[in-house]
Amino acid sequence: MQLSKEVKIGIVAIIVLAITVWGFNFLKGTNILKPTDEYYIIFDRVDGLIESGNVMYQGYKVGNITSLYFDNEGSGKFRVKIILEERINIPLNSVVKIKQVNPLASTSDLEIIFSNNTQFHHSGDTLASAVDVGLMGIISGLVPQLQRAIGSLDTILLSVNRVFTPIEQDKLRKSIGNLEATLSSLNKSLAANGNLGKSFDNLESVTGTLRDNNENISSTLENLSGITAALDSADLEYTLLKLDSTLASLYNTLSKIDEGEGSMGMLVNDTSLYINLDSTAYHLSQLLKDLQENPKRYVHFSVFGKKDK
Repeated sequence: MQLSKEVKIGIVAIIVLAITVWGFNFLKGTNILKPTDEYYIIFDRVDGLIESGNVMYQGYKVGNITSLYFDNEGSGKFRVKIILEERINIPLNSVVKIKQVNPLASTSDLEIIFSNNTQFHHSGDTLASAVDVGLMGIISGLVPQLQRAIGSLDTILLSVNRVFTPIEQDKLRKSIGNLEATLSSLNKSLAANGNLGKSFDNLESVTGTLRDNNENISSTLENLSGITAALDSADLEYTLLKLDSTLASLYNTLSKIDEGEGSMGMLVNDTSLYINLDSTAYHLSQLLKDLQENPKRYVHFSVFGKKDK
């Protein structure tokens, strides 16, 4: 059967209209050829949201924003409609966040965050909303702190400028010069021919000598250990007891002498004995002197055996 020209034009017009409707909805993010679920979210702000924007779940696109309009019923909030092309079940108490994926872009996406609930929403339900502050939100929160920090830094710099007068700056330059001279002197001392270098060489020589005489040192330490072991094994307690007994006896003897007991005590304490001894010594001295001056009085000697009168 041959179609008339009018029928052909009508068929073409219907096809073009269908393609136009499908393309318009596709540009809005709606695929009329695929079954979808629709949900609603209420936001206080819709920064960066646009129709046909993406709806994401863990980085994967699951739907689009189909409409966004202001609620005229007096709530002062925005009502957003989304459709999910993927057949996913959204648990109750899940939330939808506005998330700015690219900080340089002016648009934002919606991200679904599932809860642990075992019951699920149905198509047409209203989901809970939340706002992700994002990088720009964090930076905007830090702006007051940065402003205060910059103000404090400016105050510090002004104080430094007031403190570092030309005279103080000259003193600072001299101090830096002295520090450089000190470091230069230290470097020279640390050189091989410097004082510290020589000291380190001497120290190394001493340690080398100790290392070479390690066997002798070990032997000395072993001998010292043997001496201490011998002292430890000796009957020091008995020796100390004998010494204590000897000292006690000596003390008793000295006490008796001090009290005038015995010959030694009388000799030390009796003054008459001292006086007699002194007198005897004096007379003995006089006798010896007279003997030297007049020996004939005491010695009688004759060749013929006769006595002198």
